[in-house]
Amino acid sequence: MELLTYIKELLLLNDCVIIPGFGGFVTNYKQAGLHSAQHTPPSKSVSFNRKLNFNDGLFINHVASQEGLNYIAARKKVDLLVQELNYRLTDGEEVAISGLGSLQYDEQQHLVFTPKIEGNLNIDAFGLTSFSYESLFARQIARKAISQENREAVEVIFQKRSLKKVLLAVPLLFALAVIPLKNNTSHIQKSDMSTIREMMAPTQTPMAEEAIVPEEMEAEETSVEEAPVEAKAQEAPARYFLIVGSFKNEENANLFIRQLDKKGFQGTNLGVIKGLNYISLGGYITIEDAMNARENYISQSSGSGAWIYKKI
Repeated sequence: MELLTYIKELLLLNDCVIIPGFGGFVTNYKQAGLHSAQHTPPSKSVSFNRKLNFNDGLFINHVASQEGLNYIAARKKVDLLVQELNYRLTDGEEVAISGLGSLQYDEQQHLVFTPKIEGNLNIDAFGLTSFSYESLFARQIARKAISQENREAVEVIFQKRSLKKVLLAVPLLFALAVIPLKNNTSHIQKSDMSTIREMMAPTQTPMAEEAIVPEEMEAEETSVEEAPVEAKAQEAPARYFLIVGSFKNEENANLFIRQLDKKGFQGTNLGVIKGLNYISLGGYITIEDAMNARENYISQSSGSGAWIYKKI
């Protein structure tokens, strides 16, 4: 059943993938859409047609390339896959296809394909994601709602200067109320006048006093030698890789690398990714360079199902 994973790989570069003796998976172009302020990029929808069961060679050649088999051995492996699919579906099971959806017979014994596409199958829309925006009508409604709200009472905050004046005036008023004042100021005792002067004199806090710095103290100047740093331009890492084969068995992957070496291509194993050994012909910084390399490889190897893998 692991051969079903090749269907999504082929649909990235082809509009139709047929499993001989079983049926075909067809993609349809979907334009960019707008629904409820949600923008969606161009994509592809997938459908299943049971009548497309002839052998066009695409799926079998891809299996032979990925598994390191000849055409006859790959054809036998595909036939066993079709037998297993028919057995499971007639037994009432639901067959899941990774990244595409599932197949199952309904109550009327019709084979129904339920798409559950993971990611965007449209390579031309690579890098585009869905996004939403706030409409002008929604903004106007929000502004009206804010204007009609009951505003809360604003708390009055006194400034620091006003608060200091109030604190100085309270003890002065208290002193004037306690000390008896007469029309003749000559009868006021000297101690009382001194008390009022002390209360009216501005107070100084230790924080307001200026720090006395001895003249003999001199700041020592220290020289710091800065080591010259050579800025080395770091090359951007490769994110896009040209994949020409993927194998579950590491020995088959190494065998395929040796076959590529005989043809003049230098293949490398990127390691196990999603349970498969990805064989790459090189890494590229931009998607444009990767697509150019893919077209160059396909022109030299007809029938190849090479595709682009993006490293996250």
